[in-house]
Amino acid sequence: MNEAIATAGSSALVLDTAEEALGREVSTVEANALRVVIGNDADYANAGDITKAVKQMQKKVTEYWDPLRVSAKKTYDDVLARKKEMLSPLESAEKILKGKMSAYVTEQERKRREREGAMRKLAQQEVDRKLAEAAEAEAAGDAMGMEFAMAEAEVMDDVAKSGKVTGAAPKATGVSTSKAWKITSIDISQVPVEIAGAIIRPVDEKAVMALIKATKGSIKIPGIVYEETVNISVRA
Repeated sequence: MNEAIATAGSSALVLDTAEEALGREVSTVEANALRVVIGNDADYANAGDITKAVKQMQKKVTEYWDPLRVSAKKTYDDVLARKKEMLSPLESAEKILKGKMSAYVTEQERKRREREGAMRKLAQQEVDRKLAEAAEAEAAGDAMGMEFAMAEAEVMDDVAKSGKVTGAAPKATGVSTSKAWKITSIDISQVPVEIAGAIIRPVDEKAVMALIKATKGSIKIPGIVYEETVNISVRA
């Protein structure tokens, strides 16, 4: 494969690789084919002989390249296998870390919602207490006291219904998060054939996930239990 063919020039000695020499032969064969003109039976027979030479050259080219192709394929497969072998633990490490980061963000959100729920519960208790105060003030003929109690009850009622506890999501350079959902269980007997215009029976998890994403996790589908998760994206 690496042999060299020496050709004498007028002023220098040029060494050609086997591939370059073979390439020149191929080009010569093509040029000869272009020059062929068939005007009689002899020309026709000559074209047949040239075609045979072309077939022989094709065989020669195949014999030259096939061992290289096989060798290159083996080298490629070996390199790819080694690459996969080295990437596998890194991919595992990435999955582990993202899983832990996702779990942390999810837990922080759970705690925020827990605090929010507790706040709303306290606000509702305060609403009930103020309404009771208003009723007592009204019974005692204390119109101003009743108005104050009712006004305070209205304020606390807003908190009880829509009060929010805000919390800054954990941050890390190059890391972003997005909401995701995963189905945790399916009771086929309870799943409807169609919901929100989408046919989901037999149970099509892709269609179900599309509905969940489209409603940002607010849709309720009989027989389907799902939970919110967090996707972690990291920019290197």
